[in-house]
Amino acid sequence: MNGHGPDDARRNTGYDEAGLDLLLRLLHEEIGLNLRQYKPNYLKRRIGVRMRATGCSDYLQYRSYIKQDPQEGGRLINDLTINVTEFFRDQDVYEAIRKQVIPQLVQYKREGRMHSLRAWSAGCATGEEPYSLAILFLGALNAEKDPRSWSLRITATDLDDKALEKAKAGRYETVKTLPRIVLEDYFAREGDAYVVKDEVKRPVRFMLMDIVKNPPLRHLDLILCRNVLIYFEREKQHSILEIFQRCLRPGGFLVLGKSEAIIGTGESGLAPYCRRERIYRKEGVPFRGMSRGGAEKQ
Repeated sequence: MNGHGPDDARRNTGYDEAGLDLLLRLLHEEIGLNLRQYKPNYLKRRIGVRMRATGCSDYLQYRSYIKQDPQEGGRLINDLTINVTEFFRDQDVYEAIRKQVIPQLVQYKREGRMHSLRAWSAGCATGEEPYSLAILFLGALNAEKDPRSWSLRITATDLDDKALEKAKAGRYETVKTLPRIVLEDYFAREGDAYVVKDEVKRPVRFMLMDIVKNPPLRHLDLILCRNVLIYFEREKQHSILEIFQRCLRPGGFLVLGKSEAIIGTGESGLAPYCRRERIYRKEGVPFRGMSRGGAEKQ
């Protein structure tokens, strides 16, 4: 990096905590990006990637670079949000959603004569997750007596504007589905690409949004936030879980990543439903009349 080795860079006072603090303050004040909630080591690694890309040898030089090139803040955001995703990632999780969660939601709404379903894909990356969810919901609703009487809305949010552009386009090189899902029912083939059909796109609304800010979403039936919390400090994880708890209706579901788990259910109000698949349910109104199959008993 500009002729400096790693040890030289760390001896430079611009590479110490004071330099990092000035950089973070600039990002917060001028760009509105609060990065202090991220785990420090992860944050330093990702900032280091951008520093090497821009030829900056320390935090103060990178701070000056961002002041001269405001678009660098957006590039840093894109680098912080690592978009590793695919359709129906961790198929056992999606099988549990298909076989246990969605039937519960549909029956609850049908019996309450509330033919609307609301979900949130938090950290949706390039769109595979919300589209996978839409396919599962559509499969369940198409089996209902009057599918057209149902309303489905999936809000998909992310901090990475470039990833959201790809998500909105709905064009993918590869698609992996679950058993008994016919690929051609939900995707059109255009050359070497698979394009999401309008029926799948229609219920999904993509939004640029920071997960740590309280969203304008309430009474949700289902939230997917998979492999996102692991990048945040524990205190911020709790804050995000509180946001999810407020957004969910009683009896609604939260799905986390395989490496994430809620320790204890007291304050969170979120109880394990399928522990191995990291599926939780907001405590409150119990579901009526349907066996929970392999789900855990509370």
